[in-house]
Amino acid sequence: MTKRPYSTEFTARANPRRYLLSGIPPTLWDRVQRQARKEGVSVRALILTLLEAWVVHAPAREAAGRAEATGEVSA
Repeated sequence: MTKRPYSTEFTARANPRRYLLSGIPPTLWDRVQRQARKEGVSVRALILTLLEAWVVHAPAREAAGRAEATGEVSA
């Protein structure tokens, strides 16, 4: 199997800090790795993309939470 190139979309800073994920259920991790191989993506790039999307959409989630708390109904 050829190794996929390391994603340059997300680059570390000059003094990178490491964030490790632990405690992922083994069956979930196996499924994630299998799906990533199938789609030809690195798990690192996938995780970083998901985290970025989550942060980008935070204002919309916060607004929805405020609307729900105040009883506002969106059209």
